[in-house]
Amino acid sequence: MAFPRPEVDIARPPTGLDALIDWFERFSHQLVLLEEYPLDEIRSALDSLDRSVRDHLRSTATFGRRKGPSDSSNEELERLLATDHAWFRTSLEQLWWFFAVVEGDDHGGNRQALGQYGRVLAESLRRHRYIEREYLEASPRNTEATPSPRQNSF
Repeated sequence: MAFPRPEVDIARPPTGLDALIDWFERFSHQLVLLEEYPLDEIRSALDSLDRSVRDHLRSTATFGRRKGPSDSSNEELERLLATDHAWFRTSLEQLWWFFAVVEGDDHGGNRQALGQYGRVLAESLRRHRYIEREYLEASPRNTEATPSPRQNSF
């Protein structure tokens, strides 16, 4: 019995962080299934995610520093989001470390380890984005148009 493989065009990462997270998870799943991507294409996929996540971290650096009324639930979400942001910087470094292992010894087990780490990172990013939308929706200081967390597909 053949299991369906998630389709992903590694050469065409989508724009927008949420779509990129989904794309990266499918790409990572393919690595776990030992898809034979060339190393330069893997590097390009990692670059796309890295750039998008770092752009996101810069764009949300003002969380917790906005003026206006505060409540304890928003403060808790702000702390969680700030912790996530610090963790994502470390996670990107770890992702590149796994890639360096693959570059140094390109075999299936190392590619699978990179793919598994990519899947964990994608899931963490997805959870983070859900919490971030919840925070922005609940925040009276919100001036950005952000979709409701209930509109999410996960």
